Amino acid sequence: MEGYFVNPEIKKSSIVLLCINFIFLLGTLTVTKINTDNLKKGYIRTLGVVTTKIDEKNPELLKEIVPEVTKKVSDKEARDGIKILREYGLTDDLQDDLFPYVNETILRNTYYIIAIFLVMAVVFFILNYLQCTYFYKGIRQITLAAKKVIEGEYDISIPEDSEGDFSKLAISFNSMRGIIRSNIEDLKKEKQFLVDLLSDISHQLKTPISSMILYNDILTTKELSKDKRNTFLENNKKQLYRMNWLIKSILKLARLDAKAIEFSKENTSLNETIENSIDAIVEKAEEAKIKIKFNGEEQINFLHDKEWFEEALINIIKNGIEHTKLGGSINIMLVETPVYVRIEIADTGDGISKKDLPNIFKRFYKAQNSKSDSVGIGLALSKSIVEAHNGVIEAKSEIGKGTMFTITLLKY
Repeated sequence: MEGYFVNPEIKKSSIVLLCINFIFLLGTLTVTKINTDNLKKGYIRTLGVVTTKIDEKNPELLKEIVPEVTKKVSDKEARDGIKILREYGLTDDLQDDLFPYVNETILRNTYYIIAIFLVMAVVFFILNYLQCTYFYKGIRQITLAAKKVIEGEYDISIPEDSEGDFSKLAISFNSMRGIIRSNIEDLKKEKQFLVDLLSDISHQLKTPISSMILYNDILTTKELSKDKRNTFLENNKKQLYRMNWLIKSILKLARLDAKAIEFSKENTSLNETIENSIDAIVEKAEEAKIKIKFNGEEQINFLHDKEWFEEALINIIKNGIEHTKLGGSINIMLVETPVYVRIEIADTGDGISKKDLPNIFKRFYKAQNSKSDSVGIGLALSKSIVEAHNGVIEAKSEIGKGTMFTITLLKY
């Protein structure tokens, strides 16, 4: 019952019904009072005739009878009077029309009550019509909006500026409309994503496959020395490894973008994760005679997936090694504040131009100073992994002075 009166329409209609019923009660009481007064007047007229006859016959007796008219009679007196009147044929079984004033009062009561009922019926009909019109107007509005949504128009919305069930329905509809719109847009994005992914895979695999086909044709159609044959086979091997790495990286990135990966996040040491990343790539750094320094004296724990986060760090460090000259260095710093944890990876490499800097995290983007065998997928993969850990990755660079990648991981 409490939830019933939350609706403003029900409140209004209930108040109107109470007012109409109160008016009906006043009308009925007024009509009853008027007819009672008329009946009293007729009663007095009848008694006037009786008293006139008694006054003509016996004036002395009149003084005793008149006071009895307004006095409450006893049961014995009433029975005696009824008995006498019965001798003259006056009983309760007589028809109403034999009692003129009573009959007129009954007829007037009947007509008035019928008239009041008809008026009330008309009022109730008009009220019901107006209320149903209001309700059906809201229902038709929602029906039209639902039809528009089905047809692909999502800009229509239902007003929700009041309380009650209609407002709740409007809120639910608007929410549903937003969800459907979002889902449709997501489906379109996923479709476009698949198209782009297939295009990227086709584009990236085109060159190594063409090279392998060429090498294979040479191996099968021409007489080659053992050294040359081994050279072609070695080239094919490199292309196969490159294709294997490329396909795995593209699929990882696709799964990250599609949010199809469930990260096994644990509140473990970030220091250890960074050290493992350095260990995985230290041989490549030593070959390039590049020193990797990690300033992580304070142990810092953070909720993260070690394997995936290590891969993100490896790609960034590897990028620094590839763009740093012999004898250079890569410095890694780990700091913590009450709000976030920050990892800074700074190299002393060639730097990135202002033109290329905004695009380095885009997939398959290759800067002007990139190596010929660079694919441009590592930093894009790192960005997706960091963002999946509620983090942000940024890069600052200056040509000839190196690049610094900053990973900021929010704690909340």
